[in-house]
Amino acid sequence: MMRRMTFCLAAALIGGCLLGVTAFLGWRTVQNTAAPLTRSAAIVLLAGSSEERSPRAASLYRAGYAPRIILTNDGVRKGWSREHQRNLYAIERTEIELVKLGVPRQAIVRLPFGKSGTVYDALAVKDYAASERLAGIILVTSDYHTRRAFWIFQRVLQGLPIVVSTAPARSHGPLLANIPLESLKLVYYLVRFGFITDPAEV
Repeated sequence: MMRRMTFCLAAALIGGCLLGVTAFLGWRTVQNTAAPLTRSAAIVLLAGSSEERSPRAASLYRAGYAPRIILTNDGVRKGWSREHQRNLYAIERTEIELVKLGVPRQAIVRLPFGKSGTVYDALAVKDYAASERLAGIILVTSDYHTRRAFWIFQRVLQGLPIVVSTAPARSHGPLLANIPLESLKLVYYLVRFGFITDPAEV
């Protein structure tokens, strides 16, 4: 019995180490080689953690980096609104936050919901960018998410004449607390969308 417990513990320890090394290598493999932050056709604000990301996008808009902010849509509802008398979607609450932060409503573009996930955000942006012939976008997301988001956007947007810059929003929690899980997600994206599945086919 003791030998079996020791074996299971050793296997779990080795497995955990291998997983950690794999995640670390994935994190180091994908370099954030985004273009320098310059004036672009649009700011793309990725869904999620709007309390972190919205102020960053609004400040870029007010500074004149782009004339519009594109909101991706994760289809998530964010609770009851007394003013609207219904549960608002996260994208609606983000729009309200941006208006309060000084962004004109007419400068905000809300993309339709397809599926929830960074790759689906990128595909939705690709459709819009192609139809509007955007020459450049500034990607706004949380700092720990920027590396994976930039990689998948580059993968999805390849073939379009568009320059992608990034403007990470500082996360409210400790950065190191988010890196392990985000590194695993990055490895999953590298394997699935780098070698197995074409993002256009999801």
